[in-house]
Formats: sequence, C-alpha cells, structure tokens
Amino acid sequence: MPTPPNAPDSAIIALLGDGYSNKRIATELHVDKVRVARLRREHSIPNVVQQPLTLEQKWATRTRPVEGGHLEWVGERATASGTPVMRYKEAYYSPAAVAFEIKHGRPAEGYVRADCGYKQCVAPDHVNDEAGRQEARRKLRAERGLGDPSQECSRGHSQAEHGRFEPDGTAYCQMCKVLDKRAQRFGKPSLRPRAASLEDAFRLRTKPTSGGHVCWTGSFNNSTPSLRFQHVNHSPYRIAFRLHHGRDPEGQAKPACGMPHCVAGAHLEDRPMRQRTNSLYDAIFGA
Repeated sequence: MPTPPNAPDSAIIALLGDGYSNKRIATELHVDKVRVARLRREHSIPNVVQQPLTLEQKWATRTRPVEGGHLEWVGERATASGTPVMRYKEAYYSPAAVAFEIKHGRPAEGYVRADCGYKQCVAPDHVNDEAGRQEARRKLRAERGLGDPSQECSRGHSQAEHGRFEPDGTAYCQMCKVLDKRAQRFGKPSLRPRAASLEDAFRLRTKPTSGGHVCWTGSFNNSTPSLRFQHVNHSPYRIAFRLHHGRDPEGQAKPACGMPHCVAGAHLEDRPMRQRTNSLYDAIFGA
C-alpha cells in the first residue's frame, strides 16, 4: 500500500508562524519532528516558550479591577466580534468560562456570561453558565412572587424543556424565540407573539413613552386596561405594580402620574401608598 505523501513545507511553516510547537505540528501533519525543527531553524522562527503560568494565573494577568467589583478583560479578543479570548498552551479558552471554573470548581455548562450589567465582565462572582443563570432567575421569580410559569407556551411547546427566564424573572419560550428568529431570517413575520407567562403577555402589550410612562396597547374593559391570559381576565395595573414592587397591591392599583392608562410600575400606587401621599399633602398644605 503506497505511503501518503508528506505535508508540504508551506503547511509546516504556516503552523510554525502560528506559534505551534514542533511536537504538535509533527502530530497533526504526520511529519518527522526533525524536519519541523530544520524548517524552524532555516526560517529563523524562535522556539515556543514554555508557559510557566497556570491557566488561572495567566487569566489573572489579563484582567483589571473596575469599580463595582467588576473585572475588565484586557487580553486578546476575537477579531470580528471583539469577544474576549485567551490562548494557553496552543489552545483557546473563554475568559468568562475560566472565571466560572475558578468560582465553582467545575467546567461550565453552556455559554458563560455576566448578568451584572458591565459589558463582558469576567469577575468570577459575576459570571454564570446557562444552568446557573436559569436557577438564579428562577429564584428571583419566586422572591418576586411571580409564581410558576405555564406548563406550555401559547404555541403548545413544553416549558419543562423549552422554558427559560429573563434576568428579571420573566418567563419565555426558547423554542418560540428560535422559530421567530428563523422566520425573521427568511423575511417572514413571527407566527404570533409569544406569551409563556402572564408577565410575558403583559410586556407584549406595553409601549414605553417619554417621561417614564408606559402606555397600555392591549384591550380595555369599560375604558379600563384589561388582559386576558389563559381564559382569565387580569388587571394590567396589578401586574405592573407587582413586577415593580415585588408584592401584590392592597386594594386597587392606580396611576398617580396623571397619564391616562399608564402602566409604569413606578407610577402606580395602591391604597396604603395613596393614604400616605394624602397624609403628607395634608401635613404640608393643611386638611
């Protein structure tokens, strides 16, 4: 059986220029290490310096502390996207994934990123993998009293498999998101708005305006905003109040900003809040 021809010198030289070691080139191209070493000498390409630092130590030398406990990546970035990357012993690593492993002592599951608001932060305390992000958002959802999401989205997808959470705990369907992006890529409209939860349905029917107001764009019942979700009518005012304050309103929730039908959570007051406002007004201006 004929022996396969050796790789050309140009292929070896290209890998030498990329910083590969003689051993790795010999292994990948199935060539003799002596030949690789000869080409390195002939083209005056320096030997690869052995990395004296551990992966974590090298990572640390390429980070810079920022106010707020954040860490900025000051090392290499991907040319096209600007995403932080780190090369270590001829392999590439995600700095965020390294930060995650430093914190948790295990490899990350899925994509790693920070939810702290600082762009591309690599602080170990601020990054999370997909599983960790969803668990943290699930806990936030429970703390805000938003309840369990539906078992199925409006398109019938199982939320046990496809359910995800936004940073504020709002539930959404990942499969619907994928299908909508696919439709947009081919110039087609979404099949219909996604609503994996009551909060999601609420957000799909609101529109932020100037002055911090949020207009209700959904349906009305006797000139009052109304939202029907899973065959039950809900008050958008109560939903907005709960999303902002993390509790259900006592009595009616109403806008106090003077903007008709505003559903901005910060602009809504329930009965105790209105009573406090009235008491302050009376104390200042007299009953």
